[in-house]
Amino acid sequence: MSDCPIDIKPLSQSQDSKNPVIFNLNYTNQDFWSMKTRLVDFIKERFGTSGTVLPNTFNDFIESSIAIMLIENWAFLADTLSFKADQIVNELFIDTVTEVENAFRLAKLVGFQPTPPIAASSRWIAQINNVLSVDVSIPTPISIDIPSAGNPTSIELFAADNSGQPLFDQDIIIPAGSKFNKSIVGLEGRTINEEFSGTGQVAQTLSLSFLPVVFDSIRIDVDGTTWDRVDYFTDSQPRREYRVEFNSNYQAFIMFGNNRTGMIPSNGSRIQATYRTGGGIVGNIVTGFVKTQKQVVVDGLDFTVPITYSNYTAGMNGYDGDGIDEVRRKLPKWIQAQNRAVTGNDYKILTDQFATPYFGQIGKSTATLRNYGCAGNIVDIYILAADGTATGLVTANNELKTALIENLNTQKMLTDFVCIRDGVIVAVDVTIDVSLDKFYKKFELEIKDNILRRTNSFFSLNNWDYNQILRDTDLIKALSDIKEIQSFQITFVTNTGESGTVITPRFNEIIRPDLTTIALIYN
Repeated sequence: MSDCPIDIKPLSQSQDSKNPVIFNLNYTNQDFWSMKTRLVDFIKERFGTSGTVLPNTFNDFIESSIAIMLIENWAFLADTLSFKADQIVNELFIDTVTEVENAFRLAKLVGFQPTPPIAASSRWIAQINNVLSVDVSIPTPISIDIPSAGNPTSIELFAADNSGQPLFDQDIIIPAGSKFNKSIVGLEGRTINEEFSGTGQVAQTLSLSFLPVVFDSIRIDVDGTTWDRVDYFTDSQPRREYRVEFNSNYQAFIMFGNNRTGMIPSNGSRIQATYRTGGGIVGNIVTGFVKTQKQVVVDGLDFTVPITYSNYTAGMNGYDGDGIDEVRRKLPKWIQAQNRAVTGNDYKILTDQFATPYFGQIGKSTATLRNYGCAGNIVDIYILAADGTATGLVTANNELKTALIENLNTQKMLTDFVCIRDGVIVAVDVTIDVSLDKFYKKFELEIKDNILRRTNSFFSLNNWDYNQILRDTDLIKALSDIKEIQSFQITFVTNTGESGTVITPRFNEIIRPDLTTIALIYN
């Protein structure tokens, strides 16, 4: 990244690929009343007064007759079967699927892996009251309960390296002569240990008991030896490997090989599964949200030592995991890229779907090609990280950029050189002046809420990309079906001082809403 020059002029830029609009199959003219009407007309045509088969043999079409009752029973069954047939067909296509479990089955069919929940991470300090002459060694994880609106939630503390990545097998040390240790990372969720026995059977599968399982948190040890997790068994060798698959609730299933592709744990072997459960935005706490004290026994001392723990950074990067909407949006694009980067759109797709367990995930990216003949193999990718909300973006940290580069290096063309750059957020204040009849004054709160909800939907991150122009006419179109409104007047003001009804960002800029002001004017 340090080899990338600062000022460039793009020759071309990736475009967000749009999935074709595919409407649900429906059973128009196959409903109950259509079925009944068509069957009555069919009987009249064949057996009525002027019937073509047996004329004047049936004319009992009174609604209270037994014949009409039988016709209606048939129409009901035909209606139900027709509806169910269309419903089943809709579940076979990613564009029309409505059941999350079916969406995950379609993803599994083509090898796409939805992103599991990600645990929010924060940095912590452990502090003692007085300097000691011995090291204070604190076994990890240290579990700290935090208040939440839903189920009880915990944050576990681990020793951290310089980049903030947890060191799961190390104690937290407050060295002799010091009063604190700030190299601590807090991860939302709980650590679970489960034991299983090897059966010696081909393709043994283990079902982990607790869910949802946090992204990239599973470790499998067989008789004390750690095995490697792989997406696919690598070759025809009995390697110490295992695969992981998830259902739609992110319960994890561990799968072993057959001694030709992947080893079989021997009969009676001890299988230890260590993993974490939780994840989600519930762990995105604010700075200083927790301050708690625990007692620790220290070797060499005849008394316990009180240690105060507090978070000195906010919790970030928590993610609830891909649901049906994310799978429906990501899967077609993932298939386009085929897990390799050749075109600019390939780079964009792979970058947009990149996530890490501790350093966040990409929120939005764009790939550009430089406007210089000698730089034809250089791809500049402008990125912004997701901030855990539906609309927010933040500058990506260096650890996320480094992990992205390492991932793209395994997927890019050998001759390509990739530069990762920071995208620019153009924050826009939106002022919406609304004219409406004074009759609706008593519904002011409902109307404002409706306008704000539609405005937020208009600015949804899935609807926006780099270099996309913001026009007042587009927002008015999104609000136009609010029937109470007579007219709109919309203006924008950016964080750079630009104002008007049209905002045009540069190729590396993306528009995001900041403050929305709604004024109602009654006539």
